[in-house]
Amino acid sequence: MNYPQLTRADVTSVEVRCLREVVKVISLVGRKTHPEVFAHVQPHAHATANLARRFAVACGCVGRGNVPRLDEMEAAAYVHDVGKYFIAPSLLLKPGELDEEERAAISLHSVLGATAISKVPGITRTIHQTVLHHHEHWDGSGYPEGLTGSSIPLVARLVAVVDVYTSLRSRRSYKRTLTKREAFDTLAEMAGRELDPGLVGDFVKWAK
Repeated sequence: MNYPQLTRADVTSVEVRCLREVVKVISLVGRKTHPEVFAHVQPHAHATANLARRFAVACGCVGRGNVPRLDEMEAAAYVHDVGKYFIAPSLLLKPGELDEEERAAISLHSVLGATAISKVPGITRTIHQTVLHHHEHWDGSGYPEGLTGSSIPLVARLVAVVDVYTSLRSRRSYKRTLTKREAFDTLAEMAGRELDPGLVGDFVKWAK
């Protein structure tokens, strides 16, 4: 009997679906054990993935650098904060200012998330790098490795811009929701420091 041969595109599609299912399982466990964390992480994950996909298409990022497939990029955006399920809810959702030790503990979520999904069927280099590096800063002041500029993977830089924007536009108990104009101004202030200035410029032009 002759069996159909899977192409690389077929395999990637299956891998991404598997990864999404694993994240759903993690999410369901999170909803059962820490519903407040679920309510914090999941809406943001969906919003970031949806916006990142549309922005990647609009700015022509798909097919550049380490973005061979749109579904891979979207999956990376969807799971970028999965490590937050491993942070104590009382710390993750603490209102007000965090001290240095608390900030350091929360910053571990990128490493924890990347470690958690590293052996999952469907994980690719792009997805793993995005989870690990979406808090690197353009000027090298980010974490976990202090990467600078274009040494930060492209998808991680793209997700970082969208991540910040969706966070600024989201309702949180500890902050007010910014208007689009205020969010754009904040992105402009972060460009060249925390965020890729070229991607910020492209995003603001597109999202206006």
